[in-house]
Amino acid sequence: MAENKTYRLYDSLEFFWKKKIWFLIIPLIVALLGYVGGMLIPSDGDYVGKSTIFTGSVKLEALTNPEHIQTVYGEHFTGPTEVFVPTRSYIKVETHGSNKEALTKELTQFNDQLLEGLMARHDKVIQQTETYAQAQAKRIETLQTAIESYKGILNDTNNVTVINNFSALLSTAEMDLTNAMATEQRVRNDIITFEQPALANASYVVEAKSYGLEGAIAGFILGILAAILILSLWKYILEARGNKRVI
Repeated sequence: MAENKTYRLYDSLEFFWKKKIWFLIIPLIVALLGYVGGMLIPSDGDYVGKSTIFTGSVKLEALTNPEHIQTVYGEHFTGPTEVFVPTRSYIKVETHGSNKEALTKELTQFNDQLLEGLMARHDKVIQQTETYAQAQAKRIETLQTAIESYKGILNDTNNVTVINNFSALLSTAEMDLTNAMATEQRVRNDIITFEQPALANASYVVEAKSYGLEGAIAGFILGILAAILILSLWKYILEARGNKRVI
């Protein structure tokens, strides 16, 4: 007697091929449902506005707190708004509304207010740093004058005690002068490299995104899986009925 062999995978593929039309019908139906569902997802408004502010070298703990930023600079927003601080030097805002012109004005106001606050802090730091640099410059002048005075005294005396005392003063003054000059140079370099806050990219207001396409794609993929499951179940029922009739 010939041995009966079963080829389940081949049988399944053959069955799927005969019913291949369902691999098109089912995914399309599910994709359509996904599209409709995606379009029905509620949005926060017809338009969305976004902008990114570069804080420059201004570093404040308050600028890392989105709620604080929104409270201080974004109370005028009338629609759902969210502030992000992705890194310490950037602040992003996303706001929603039903009127494009009004939303643009609100976004511009936020940018202007935030930049004004950042520039005020920037100017204050620059002013304080410049004041410190000027103080170092005056100290340098004073030390240079003292050094010239000490050198003159040393050149005009043979008194050992005077020479020892003023030599010590000269050495200290020269060391202080070197440190003061290095400090002034460092501080002025800080002023040069201190970056100003600015609008990182042009703010914009566009129509709010719908999720119909994403829903359709997800639905199509799920539809293929559903088709495999449905056809597998269909094949199983047919085989079960056939075996039951034989019995």
